[in-house]
Amino acid sequence: MKFRLETPRLIIRDYTAADLDDVTEILADPAVFWWVKEPFTRERARSWLAEEMGYVARDGIGRRAVVLRSSGKVIGGAGLVWRDLETGREIELGYHLHHGYWGQGYATEAGAACLEYARSLGLRRIVSLIYVDNPRSEAVARRLGLSPERELVWAGLPHRMWVLRLGRRAAS
Repeated sequence: MKFRLETPRLIIRDYTAADLDDVTEILADPAVFWWVKEPFTRERARSWLAEEMGYVARDGIGRRAVVLRSSGKVIGGAGLVWRDLETGREIELGYHLHHGYWGQGYATEAGAACLEYARSLGLRRIVSLIYVDNPRSEAVARRLGLSPERELVWAGLPHRMWVLRLGRRAAS
């Protein structure tokens, strides 16, 4: 069964090898992956894409392609990923978009769909690791209902761990 989440403007689906051109454009964007010392080449993007697809195949969860319904273009990635932290294993909600699509609510829309998916899996706690000087991502986390819990060093950089405790939705 293929993974697919739909929102009014987006489709969130598994990455495929055919997404390489869009993924290369996103990963090479220095506004998106600013902490990477050397820009992503097409080959490096191909490796990244294979790694993301491998996580999904292995774990059943992972980052997926965020696709504009109107055009079919991959504009970013979002999803749930396992993170091994000093306090234990957590499931993180992660998201990134090409900077040309920032400020239009796409990250919040994709994140909300991923949180509904997390609820459907019965997950009770979701974290988001956000670099301390990233107010845009913090604003998305806040809109999604996450709250800052603590600071930590992750991937060699200072981050805040944002947390959401998921409850069950009331039956309709």
